[in-house]
Amino acid sequence: MSYSQDDKRLAKNAFFMYVRMAITMLVGLYTSRVVLRVLGVEDYGLQNVIGGIIAMFAVLNSALVNTTSRFITVSLAKDDTQDTRQIFNMTLLMHFMVGLLLVVLGETVGLWYLHTKLVIPEGREIAAEWLYQITVISAFLSTLMVPFNAAIVAHEKLNVYALLQIVDVFLKLGIVFLLQVVSFDKLIFYSGLTFIVTILDFIVYYVYCHTRFLEIKFMFFWDWSIFRDIIRFIGWALVGNFSSMFYTQGINLMLNAFCGPAVNAARGIAVQVELVVKQFANNVQVSINPQILKSHSVGDLTRMHSLVCASSRYCFYLLFLITLPIMFEAEFILHLWLGQVPEHTVNFIRLILIVVLLDAFINPMFTANLATGKLNTYYIPVFSCSFSFMFITYFAIKQTRVPESVFLCYLLLNILGVVVRVFVMNKQIRLTPLTYMKKVVSPTLLVTVLSVIPPLLCHNLIRGDWMRFTITIFVSFLSILIFVYYVGITNNEKSFAVQYIRTKVKAVFKCNN
Repeated sequence: MSYSQDDKRLAKNAFFMYVRMAITMLVGLYTSRVVLRVLGVEDYGLQNVIGGIIAMFAVLNSALVNTTSRFITVSLAKDDTQDTRQIFNMTLLMHFMVGLLLVVLGETVGLWYLHTKLVIPEGREIAAEWLYQITVISAFLSTLMVPFNAAIVAHEKLNVYALLQIVDVFLKLGIVFLLQVVSFDKLIFYSGLTFIVTILDFIVYYVYCHTRFLEIKFMFFWDWSIFRDIIRFIGWALVGNFSSMFYTQGINLMLNAFCGPAVNAARGIAVQVELVVKQFANNVQVSINPQILKSHSVGDLTRMHSLVCASSRYCFYLLFLITLPIMFEAEFILHLWLGQVPEHTVNFIRLILIVVLLDAFINPMFTANLATGKLNTYYIPVFSCSFSFMFITYFAIKQTRVPESVFLCYLLLNILGVVVRVFVMNKQIRLTPLTYMKKVVSPTLLVTVLSVIPPLLCHNLIRGDWMRFTITIFVSFLSILIFVYYVGITNNEKSFAVQYIRTKVKAVFKCNN
Protein backbone atom coordinates (compact mmCIF):
# COMPACT_ATOMS: atom_id res chain seq x y z
CA MET A 1 0.00 0.00 0.00
CA SER A 2 1.17 3.57 -0.65
CA TYR A 3 1.22 6.50 1.71
CA SER A 4 1.00 10.20 0.91
CA GLN A 5 3.70 12.76 1.55
CA ASP A 6 1.61 14.06 4.46
CA ASP A 7 1.68 10.62 6.10
CA LYS A 8 5.43 10.31 5.60
CA ARG A 9 5.95 13.79 7.06
CA LEU A 10 3.83 12.82 10.06
CA ALA A 11 6.03 9.76 10.65
CA LYS A 12 9.21 11.83 10.29
CA ASN A 13 7.96 14.50 12.70
CA ALA A 14 6.90 11.86 15.20
CA PHE A 15 10.44 10.40 15.08
CA PHE A 16 12.04 13.77 15.91
CA MET A 17 9.59 14.23 18.76
CA TYR A 18 10.44 10.81 20.16
CA VAL A 19 14.13 11.65 20.19
CA ARG A 20 13.29 14.83 22.05
CA MET A 21 11.05 12.88 24.42
CA ALA A 22 13.67 10.27 25.26
CA ILE A 23 16.30 12.88 26.11
CA THR A 24 14.03 15.25 28.01
CA MET A 25 12.46 12.40 29.96
CA LEU A 26 15.77 10.97 31.16
CA VAL A 27 17.19 14.37 32.05
CA GLY A 28 13.90 15.46 33.62
CA LEU A 29 13.73 12.41 35.89
CA TYR A 30 17.28 13.03 37.08
CA THR A 31 16.78 16.74 37.71
CA SER A 32 13.55 16.12 39.66
CA ARG A 33 15.36 13.73 41.98
CA VAL A 34 18.18 16.19 42.63
CA VAL A 35 15.91 19.22 43.04
CA LEU A 36 13.74 17.38 45.58
CA ARG A 37 16.79 16.24 47.53
CA VAL A 38 18.56 19.62 47.50
CA LEU A 39 15.53 21.84 48.12
CA GLY A 40 13.84 19.50 50.58
CA VAL A 41 10.19 18.48 50.73
CA GLU A 42 8.85 21.81 52.06
CA ASP A 43 10.70 24.08 49.59
CA TYR A 44 9.82 21.72 46.73
CA GLY A 45 6.16 21.86 47.76
CA LEU A 46 6.38 25.64 48.11
CA GLN A 47 7.75 25.97 44.59
CA ASN A 48 4.92 23.80 43.28
CA VAL A 49 2.10 25.70 44.97
CA ILE A 50 3.49 29.17 44.07
CA GLY A 51 3.77 28.07 40.45
CA GLY A 52 0.14 27.01 40.76
CA ILE A 53 -0.93 30.51 41.79
CA ILE A 54 0.61 32.01 38.63
CA ALA A 55 -0.87 29.19 36.55
CA MET A 56 -4.30 30.34 37.73
CA PHE A 57 -3.72 33.69 35.99
CA ALA A 58 -1.77 32.16 33.10
CA VAL A 59 -5.08 30.68 31.93
CA LEU A 60 -5.24 33.87 29.83
CA ASN A 61 -2.01 32.86 28.14
CA SER A 62 -3.03 29.26 27.55
CA ALA A 63 -6.25 30.46 25.92
CA LEU A 64 -4.11 32.29 23.36
CA VAL A 65 -1.77 29.32 22.76
CA ASN A 66 -4.29 27.11 20.99
CA THR A 67 -6.01 30.05 19.31
CA THR A 68 -2.71 31.31 17.88
CA SER A 69 -1.72 27.87 16.63
CA ARG A 70 -5.13 27.39 15.01
CA PHE A 71 -5.18 30.73 13.15
CA ILE A 72 -1.57 30.49 11.93
CA THR A 73 -2.03 26.88 10.75
CA VAL A 74 -5.27 27.62 8.89
CA SER A 75 -3.68 30.72 7.33
CA LEU A 76 -0.72 28.67 6.10
CA ALA A 77 -3.15 26.23 4.47
CA LYS A 78 -4.39 29.17 2.34
CA ASP A 79 -0.80 29.74 1.11
CA ASP A 80 -1.14 33.52 1.59
CA THR A 81 2.02 35.02 3.12
CA GLN A 82 0.50 38.45 3.67
CA ASP A 83 -2.50 37.00 5.49
CA THR A 84 -0.25 34.86 7.69
CA ARG A 85 1.96 37.88 8.47
CA GLN A 86 -1.09 39.86 9.57
CA ILE A 87 -2.35 37.01 11.73
CA PHE A 88 1.06 36.60 13.36
CA ASN A 89 1.44 40.28 14.19
CA MET A 90 -2.11 40.50 15.53
CA THR A 91 -1.55 37.54 17.83
CA LEU A 92 1.86 38.85 18.95
CA LEU A 93 0.35 42.19 19.94
CA MET A 94 -2.46 40.45 21.78
CA HIS A 95 0.02 38.23 23.60
CA PHE A 96 1.89 41.33 24.74
CA MET A 97 -1.32 42.81 26.15
CA VAL A 98 -2.23 39.54 27.85
CA GLY A 99 1.27 39.35 29.33
CA LEU A 100 0.84 42.80 30.85
CA LEU A 101 -2.55 41.81 32.23
CA LEU A 102 -0.97 38.68 33.70
CA VAL A 103 1.62 40.82 35.50
CA VAL A 104 -1.10 43.14 36.87
CA LEU A 105 -3.16 40.22 38.18
CA GLY A 106 -0.08 38.59 39.63
CA GLU A 107 0.99 41.74 41.46
CA THR A 108 -2.48 42.37 42.92
CA VAL A 109 -4.74 39.36 43.46
CA GLY A 110 -1.91 36.81 43.36
CA LEU A 111 0.24 38.80 45.77
CA TRP A 112 -2.70 39.17 48.13
CA TYR A 113 -3.20 35.40 48.17
CA LEU A 114 0.53 34.81 48.73
CA HIS A 115 0.62 37.09 51.78
CA THR A 116 -2.71 36.22 53.38
CA LYS A 117 -3.80 32.70 52.46
CA LEU A 118 -0.84 30.57 51.44
CA VAL A 119 0.64 28.22 54.06
CA ILE A 120 4.37 29.07 54.05
CA PRO A 121 6.89 27.31 56.34
CA GLU A 122 8.27 29.60 59.03
CA GLY A 123 11.41 31.44 57.94
CA ARG A 124 10.77 30.96 54.20
CA GLU A 125 8.69 34.11 53.63
CA ILE A 126 11.48 36.05 51.85
CA ALA A 127 12.37 33.09 49.61
CA ALA A 128 8.70 32.69 48.73
CA GLU A 129 8.50 36.38 47.79
CA TRP A 130 11.55 36.14 45.50
CA LEU A 131 10.26 32.93 43.93
CA TYR A 132 6.87 34.52 43.28
CA GLN A 133 8.24 37.67 41.60
CA ILE A 134 10.59 35.67 39.37
CA THR A 135 7.71 33.37 38.41
CA VAL A 136 5.53 36.36 37.42
CA ILE A 137 8.20 37.79 35.10
CA SER A 138 8.92 34.33 33.61
CA ALA A 139 5.21 33.94 32.86
CA PHE A 140 5.27 37.26 30.96
CA LEU A 141 8.18 36.14 28.76
CA SER A 142 6.61 32.74 28.19
CA THR A 143 3.48 34.52 26.97
CA LEU A 144 5.44 36.49 24.38
CA MET A 145 7.11 33.29 23.20
CA VAL A 146 3.84 31.57 22.24
CA PRO A 147 3.37 33.00 18.69
CA PHE A 148 6.92 31.98 17.72
CA ASN A 149 6.37 28.48 19.07
CA ALA A 150 3.05 28.26 17.22
CA ALA A 151 4.71 29.33 13.95
CA ILE A 152 7.30 26.54 14.22
CA VAL A 153 4.64 23.89 14.85
CA ALA A 154 2.31 25.27 12.15
CA HIS A 155 5.17 24.99 9.62
CA GLU A 156 5.67 21.41 10.88
CA LYS A 157 9.35 22.09 11.61
CA LEU A 158 9.26 19.68 14.51
CA ASN A 159 12.92 18.75 14.12
CA VAL A 160 13.77 22.33 15.10
CA TYR A 161 11.11 22.35 17.82
CA ALA A 162 12.60 19.15 19.27
CA LEU A 163 16.16 20.53 19.14
CA LEU A 164 15.18 23.73 20.96
CA GLN A 165 13.43 21.71 23.66
CA ILE A 166 16.51 19.51 24.10
CA VAL A 167 18.78 22.57 24.47
CA ASP A 168 16.37 23.95 27.08
CA VAL A 169 16.41 20.77 29.16
CA PHE A 170 20.23 20.56 29.11
CA LEU A 171 20.51 24.17 30.26
CA LYS A 172 18.26 23.29 33.18
CA LEU A 173 20.42 20.24 33.85
CA GLY A 174 23.37 22.60 34.21
CA ILE A 175 21.39 24.56 36.81
CA VAL A 176 20.89 21.36 38.81
CA PHE A 177 24.66 20.74 38.92
CA LEU A 178 25.27 24.31 40.14
CA LEU A 179 22.48 23.98 42.69
CA GLN A 180 24.42 21.30 44.54
CA VAL A 181 27.51 23.45 45.12
CA VAL A 182 26.19 26.96 45.88
CA SER A 183 25.88 28.26 49.44
CA PHE A 184 23.28 30.89 48.52
CA ASP A 185 19.57 30.26 49.23
CA LYS A 186 18.97 27.31 46.90
CA LEU A 187 15.29 28.02 46.17
CA ILE A 188 16.04 31.60 45.10
CA PHE A 189 19.12 30.50 43.15
CA TYR A 190 17.22 27.77 41.31
CA SER A 191 14.31 30.04 40.33
CA GLY A 192 16.70 32.83 39.25
CA LEU A 193 18.74 30.68 36.88
CA THR A 194 15.58 29.08 35.49
CA PHE A 195 14.43 32.61 34.66
CA ILE A 196 17.68 33.25 32.76
CA VAL A 197 17.04 30.09 30.72
CA THR A 198 13.58 31.46 29.86
CA ILE A 199 15.21 34.65 28.54
CA LEU A 200 17.62 32.64 26.39
CA ASP A 201 14.74 30.51 25.06
CA PHE A 202 12.87 33.64 23.99
CA ILE A 203 15.89 35.05 22.15
CA VAL A 204 16.52 31.78 20.27
CA TYR A 205 12.86 31.39 19.23
CA TYR A 206 12.75 34.98 18.02
CA VAL A 207 15.96 34.74 15.98
CA TYR A 208 15.01 31.44 14.32
CA CYS A 209 11.48 32.48 13.34
CA HIS A 210 12.53 35.93 12.17
CA THR A 211 15.22 34.52 9.87
CA ARG A 212 13.42 31.40 8.57
CA PHE A 213 9.77 32.34 8.02
CA LEU A 214 8.73 35.06 5.59
CA GLU A 215 5.62 35.97 7.57
CA ILE A 216 7.54 36.63 10.79
CA LYS A 217 8.26 40.26 10.00
CA PHE A 218 7.23 42.83 12.56
CA MET A 219 4.74 45.50 11.61
CA PHE A 220 1.97 47.25 13.45
CA PHE A 221 -1.22 45.74 12.07
CA TRP A 222 -4.76 45.90 13.39
CA ASP A 223 -7.92 44.62 11.74
CA TRP A 224 -11.14 44.66 13.73
CA SER A 225 -12.67 41.73 11.82
CA ILE A 226 -9.64 39.52 12.55
CA PHE A 227 -9.60 40.82 16.12
CA ARG A 228 -13.27 39.85 16.61
CA ASP A 229 -12.62 36.35 15.24
CA ILE A 230 -9.63 35.86 17.52
CA ILE A 231 -11.42 37.31 20.55
CA ARG A 232 -14.36 34.98 19.96
CA PHE A 233 -11.97 32.03 20.01
CA ILE A 234 -10.10 33.36 23.03
CA GLY A 235 -13.31 34.04 24.93
CA TRP A 236 -14.53 30.48 24.62
CA ALA A 237 -11.02 29.12 25.11
CA LEU A 238 -10.90 31.07 28.37
CA VAL A 239 -14.07 29.33 29.48
CA GLY A 240 -12.51 25.93 28.77
CA ASN A 241 -9.09 26.74 30.19
CA PHE A 242 -10.60 28.36 33.25
CA SER A 243 -12.62 25.22 33.90
CA SER A 244 -9.43 23.12 33.72
CA MET A 245 -7.41 25.59 35.80
CA PHE A 246 -10.26 26.06 38.25
CA TYR A 247 -10.28 22.33 38.94
CA THR A 248 -6.59 21.32 38.77
CA GLN A 249 -5.22 24.32 40.67
CA GLY A 250 -8.17 24.14 43.01
CA ILE A 251 -6.98 20.65 43.90
CA ASN A 252 -3.55 22.05 44.71
CA LEU A 253 -4.93 24.78 46.96
CA MET A 254 -7.35 22.43 48.71
CA LEU A 255 -4.52 20.00 49.44
CA ASN A 256 -2.49 22.90 50.84
CA ALA A 257 -5.37 24.11 53.02
CA PHE A 258 -6.52 20.73 54.39
CA CYS A 259 -3.34 18.63 54.29
CA GLY A 260 -0.35 21.04 54.31
CA PRO A 261 2.61 21.74 51.96
CA ALA A 262 4.11 18.25 52.34
CA VAL A 263 1.14 16.83 50.42
CA ASN A 264 1.71 19.53 47.77
CA ALA A 265 5.18 18.02 47.36
CA ALA A 266 3.62 14.60 46.77
CA ARG A 267 1.26 16.12 44.20
CA GLY A 268 4.21 17.97 42.61
CA ILE A 269 6.05 14.68 42.07
CA ALA A 270 2.91 13.06 40.66
CA VAL A 271 2.43 15.98 38.27
CA GLN A 272 6.09 15.71 37.22
CA VAL A 273 5.52 12.06 36.32
CA GLU A 274 2.30 13.03 34.54
CA LEU A 275 4.07 15.63 32.40
CA VAL A 276 6.85 13.23 31.45
CA VAL A 277 4.40 10.50 30.44
CA LYS A 278 2.24 12.94 28.48
CA GLN A 279 5.23 13.72 26.27
CA PHE A 280 4.86 10.27 24.72
CA ALA A 281 1.34 11.06 23.52
CA ASN A 282 2.19 14.65 22.63
CA ASN A 283 4.89 13.43 20.24
CA VAL A 284 2.16 11.93 18.07
CA GLN A 285 -0.46 14.59 18.76
CA VAL A 286 1.73 17.62 18.02
CA SER A 287 2.74 16.14 14.67
CA ILE A 288 -0.89 15.33 13.75
CA ASN A 289 -2.56 18.58 14.92
CA PRO A 290 -1.59 20.71 11.88
CA GLN A 291 -2.93 18.00 9.55
CA ILE A 292 -6.26 17.85 11.44
CA LEU A 293 -6.62 21.63 11.17
CA LYS A 294 -5.63 21.73 7.50
CA SER A 295 -7.92 18.80 6.60
CA HIS A 296 -10.92 20.66 7.97
CA SER A 297 -9.90 23.93 6.30
CA VAL A 298 -10.02 22.22 2.86
CA GLY A 299 -13.25 20.32 3.68
CA ASP A 300 -11.74 16.82 3.82
CA LEU A 301 -13.80 15.40 6.72
CA THR A 302 -13.00 11.79 5.82
CA ARG A 303 -9.28 12.33 6.41
CA MET A 304 -10.09 14.41 9.49
CA HIS A 305 -12.14 11.54 10.99
CA SER A 306 -9.31 9.14 10.22
CA LEU A 307 -6.72 11.39 11.88
CA VAL A 308 -8.85 11.96 15.01
CA CYS A 309 -9.57 8.25 15.51
CA ALA A 310 -6.06 7.07 14.65
CA SER A 311 -4.32 9.61 16.89
CA SER A 312 -6.66 8.71 19.77
CA ARG A 313 -5.76 5.05 19.50
CA TYR A 314 -2.03 5.57 18.93
CA CYS A 315 -1.73 8.03 21.79
CA PHE A 316 -3.59 5.66 24.10
CA TYR A 317 -1.38 2.71 23.20
CA LEU A 318 1.80 4.74 23.66
CA LEU A 319 0.62 6.04 27.01
CA PHE A 320 -0.52 2.59 28.11
CA LEU A 321 2.86 1.15 27.16
CA ILE A 322 4.45 3.50 29.69
CA THR A 323 1.79 3.83 32.37
CA LEU A 324 0.97 0.14 32.92
CA PRO A 325 4.41 -0.91 34.28
CA ILE A 326 4.66 2.35 36.25
CA MET A 327 1.31 1.72 37.94
CA PHE A 328 2.36 -1.80 38.91
CA GLU A 329 5.85 -0.81 40.12
CA ALA A 330 5.23 2.77 41.28
CA GLU A 331 6.52 2.24 44.81
CA PHE A 332 9.75 0.56 43.71
CA ILE A 333 10.39 3.11 40.95
CA LEU A 334 9.85 6.07 43.30
CA HIS A 335 12.27 4.73 45.91
CA LEU A 336 14.82 4.02 43.18
CA TRP A 337 14.31 7.46 41.61
CA LEU A 338 13.89 9.76 44.61
CA GLY A 339 15.07 7.84 47.62
CA GLN A 340 12.93 10.04 49.89
CA VAL A 341 9.29 9.61 48.85
CA PRO A 342 6.62 11.88 50.41
CA GLU A 343 3.55 10.12 51.78
CA HIS A 344 0.62 9.58 49.34
CA THR A 345 2.89 9.93 46.28
CA VAL A 346 2.40 6.34 45.10
CA ASN A 347 -1.40 6.56 45.17
CA PHE A 348 -1.35 10.02 43.54
CA ILE A 349 0.75 8.72 40.66
CA ARG A 350 -1.43 5.67 40.02
CA LEU A 351 -4.61 7.73 39.93
CA ILE A 352 -3.19 10.55 37.84
CA LEU A 353 -1.78 8.12 35.26
CA ILE A 354 -5.28 6.72 34.68
CA VAL A 355 -6.41 10.31 34.06
CA VAL A 356 -3.54 10.73 31.58
CA LEU A 357 -4.80 7.72 29.60
CA LEU A 358 -8.11 9.52 29.12
CA ASP A 359 -6.25 12.56 27.74
CA ALA A 360 -5.36 10.39 24.73
CA PHE A 361 -9.05 10.55 23.78
CA ILE A 362 -9.60 14.18 24.75
CA ASN A 363 -6.70 15.88 22.93
CA PRO A 364 -7.62 14.89 19.32
CA MET A 365 -11.24 15.90 19.94
CA PHE A 366 -10.05 19.25 21.27
CA THR A 367 -7.99 19.86 18.11
CA ALA A 368 -10.98 18.95 15.95
CA ASN A 369 -13.04 21.46 17.92
CA LEU A 370 -10.47 24.18 17.23
CA ALA A 371 -10.65 23.38 13.53
CA THR A 372 -14.43 23.82 13.40
CA GLY A 373 -14.47 27.06 15.38
CA LYS A 374 -17.71 25.98 17.14
CA LEU A 375 -16.25 26.55 20.55
CA ASN A 376 -19.44 27.30 22.46
CA THR A 377 -20.97 23.84 21.89
CA TYR A 378 -17.72 22.30 23.17
CA TYR A 379 -16.79 24.45 26.14
CA ILE A 380 -20.16 25.03 27.79
CA PRO A 381 -20.73 21.37 28.76
CA VAL A 382 -17.03 20.96 29.67
CA PHE A 383 -17.11 23.98 31.97
CA SER A 384 -20.39 22.87 33.55
CA CYS A 385 -18.90 19.48 34.44
CA SER A 386 -15.72 20.99 35.95
CA PHE A 387 -17.61 23.60 37.95
CA SER A 388 -19.98 20.99 39.40
CA PHE A 389 -17.20 18.57 40.29
CA MET A 390 -15.26 21.28 42.16
CA PHE A 391 -17.95 21.34 44.83
CA ILE A 392 -18.03 17.55 44.94
CA THR A 393 -14.24 17.47 45.37
CA TYR A 394 -14.30 20.13 48.08
CA PHE A 395 -16.93 18.20 50.01
CA ALA A 396 -14.94 14.95 49.65
CA ILE A 397 -11.62 16.35 50.94
CA LYS A 398 -13.28 18.36 53.72
CA GLN A 399 -15.24 15.39 55.04
CA THR A 400 -12.62 12.67 54.64
CA ARG A 401 -9.31 14.55 54.93
CA VAL A 402 -7.99 11.82 52.64
CA PRO A 403 -5.83 13.41 49.88
CA GLU A 404 -6.53 10.60 47.42
CA SER A 405 -10.22 11.59 47.34
CA VAL A 406 -9.48 14.64 45.15
CA PHE A 407 -7.82 12.47 42.51
CA LEU A 408 -10.70 10.00 42.50
CA CYS A 409 -13.05 12.92 41.80
CA TYR A 410 -10.63 14.13 39.11
CA LEU A 411 -10.77 10.71 37.45
CA LEU A 412 -14.58 10.62 37.46
CA LEU A 413 -14.66 14.12 35.95
CA ASN A 414 -12.42 13.09 33.05
CA ILE A 415 -14.46 9.95 32.31
CA LEU A 416 -17.58 12.12 32.10
CA GLY A 417 -15.62 14.62 29.98
CA VAL A 418 -14.78 11.99 27.35
CA VAL A 419 -18.44 10.97 27.05
CA VAL A 420 -19.59 14.58 26.68
CA ARG A 421 -16.96 15.37 24.04
CA VAL A 422 -17.90 12.33 21.93
CA PHE A 423 -21.46 13.62 21.55
CA VAL A 424 -20.19 17.13 20.83
CA MET A 425 -17.99 15.77 18.01
CA ASN A 426 -21.07 14.19 16.44
CA LYS A 427 -22.57 17.66 16.06
CA GLN A 428 -19.39 19.39 14.95
CA ILE A 429 -17.74 17.07 12.42
CA ARG A 430 -20.37 14.31 12.03
CA LEU A 431 -18.16 11.74 13.75
CA THR A 432 -20.91 9.58 15.30
CA PRO A 433 -20.63 8.01 18.79
CA LEU A 434 -21.13 4.58 17.22
CA THR A 435 -18.21 5.12 14.83
CA TYR A 436 -16.03 6.40 17.66
CA MET A 437 -16.95 3.41 19.83
CA LYS A 438 -16.09 1.02 17.01
CA LYS A 439 -12.85 2.65 15.88
CA VAL A 440 -11.45 3.94 19.19
CA VAL A 441 -13.15 2.80 22.42
CA SER A 442 -13.69 -0.88 21.60
CA PRO A 443 -10.13 -1.69 20.44
CA THR A 444 -8.46 0.31 23.24
CA LEU A 445 -10.72 -1.23 25.91
CA LEU A 446 -10.07 -4.74 24.60
CA VAL A 447 -6.31 -4.14 24.53
CA THR A 448 -6.44 -2.77 28.09
CA VAL A 449 -8.34 -5.73 29.56
CA LEU A 450 -6.24 -8.38 27.84
CA SER A 451 -2.88 -6.66 28.42
CA VAL A 452 -3.31 -6.22 32.17
CA ILE A 453 -3.64 -9.93 32.99
CA PRO A 454 -0.06 -11.23 32.30
CA PRO A 455 1.85 -8.45 34.18
CA LEU A 456 -0.67 -8.60 37.03
CA LEU A 457 0.14 -12.28 37.53
CA CYS A 458 3.88 -11.56 37.41
CA HIS A 459 3.60 -8.71 39.91
CA ASN A 460 1.67 -10.80 42.43
CA LEU A 461 3.54 -14.09 42.08
CA ILE A 462 7.21 -13.09 41.73
CA ARG A 463 9.28 -12.32 44.84
CA GLY A 464 12.35 -10.08 44.95
CA ASP A 465 12.15 -6.39 44.07
CA TRP A 466 14.56 -6.30 41.13
CA MET A 467 13.40 -9.61 39.69
CA ARG A 468 9.72 -8.63 39.94
CA PHE A 469 10.43 -5.15 38.56
CA THR A 470 12.36 -6.41 35.52
CA ILE A 471 9.95 -9.20 34.60
CA THR A 472 6.83 -7.07 35.15
CA ILE A 473 8.12 -4.34 32.85
CA PHE A 474 9.17 -6.82 30.16
CA VAL A 475 5.89 -8.73 30.30
CA SER A 476 3.89 -5.46 30.29
CA PHE A 477 5.61 -4.25 27.13
CA LEU A 478 5.35 -7.60 25.38
CA SER A 479 1.72 -8.09 26.37
CA ILE A 480 0.66 -4.65 25.13
CA LEU A 481 2.54 -4.95 21.84
CA ILE A 482 1.06 -8.37 21.10
CA PHE A 483 -2.54 -7.39 21.84
CA VAL A 484 -2.21 -4.04 20.05
CA TYR A 485 -1.05 -5.86 16.94
CA TYR A 486 -3.76 -8.53 16.99
CA VAL A 487 -6.81 -6.61 18.26
CA GLY A 488 -5.85 -2.93 18.49
CA ILE A 489 -5.05 -1.84 14.92
CA THR A 490 -6.58 -2.30 11.48
CA ASN A 491 -5.34 -4.69 8.79
CA ASN A 492 -3.95 -1.78 6.75
CA GLU A 493 -2.02 -0.55 9.79
CA LYS A 494 -0.64 -4.05 10.37
CA SER A 495 0.57 -4.18 6.76
CA PHE A 496 2.20 -0.78 7.07
CA ALA A 497 3.94 -1.78 10.32
CA VAL A 498 5.32 -4.98 8.81
CA GLN A 499 6.43 -3.17 5.65
CA TYR A 500 8.11 -0.41 7.68
CA ILE A 501 10.02 -2.89 9.87
CA ARG A 502 11.16 -4.89 6.85
CA THR A 503 12.39 -1.73 5.13
CA LYS A 504 14.40 -0.69 8.19
CA VAL A 505 15.88 -4.15 8.67
CA LYS A 506 16.97 -4.28 5.01
CA ALA A 507 18.53 -0.83 5.36
CA VAL A 508 20.52 -1.97 8.40
CA PHE A 509 21.80 -5.09 6.65
CA LYS A 510 22.67 -3.07 3.56
CA CYS A 511 24.72 -0.62 5.65
CA ASN A 512 26.56 -3.47 7.39
CA ASN A 513 27.44 -5.07 4.05
